[in-house]
Amino acid sequence: MNLGIKFGIYTSLTFILIILGLFVSGINLREDFMQIMVGAGTLCLFVGVALSIIINFNRNKTGGISMLVDIKTGLASSAIFAILISPFLVLYFTSIDSEFAERRRDQIIEQMQEPEAVAELQKQMEADPDAFKGKSVDDMIERNVDNVEHMLSPGTVFPIALFSLLLLGMVYSFLVTAFNRLILAKLK
Repeated sequence: MNLGIKFGIYTSLTFILIILGLFVSGINLREDFMQIMVGAGTLCLFVGVALSIIINFNRNKTGGISMLVDIKTGLASSAIFAILISPFLVLYFTSIDSEFAERRRDQIIEQMQEPEAVAELQKQMEADPDAFKGKSVDDMIERNVDNVEHMLSPGTVFPIALFSLLLLGMVYSFLVTAFNRLILAKLK
């Protein structure tokens, strides 16, 4: 099996285990859980891409492989990661932690009803009356709640996760390949 595919599978399983561990430990109830999830995902993706490129380069160093082979290895790792993680996120938000969207909605409503948030929103509405014409503070709260519910729907989570992980994996592949070729290879 290709090294990039192996690391894509390993890092996907690692990410899934991390998220399930956070769910079991109750960390998913924190307000910043989404940031923790994104951070864990990008870290796993970076580690998978970096290890697959560096190990493949060191393994085939005598053969004189090109930079394109390194980039291809990193892209394979990130593609497998994205293909496995996107359906997992849909499964997570619909079945495993199905109350997440409701908790997030309640957090948004609670944050938007704080006096500081209401004052800031009113200040924004006064600064640009054309953009908020005919809208009240309650309308804006309802709009934010609708946005959260839309962003956590399966039809939105899957494509956003897939495309963002593919794009991030491509960027990581280019950066790690450049770093490996220009800096690490020169040190050896």
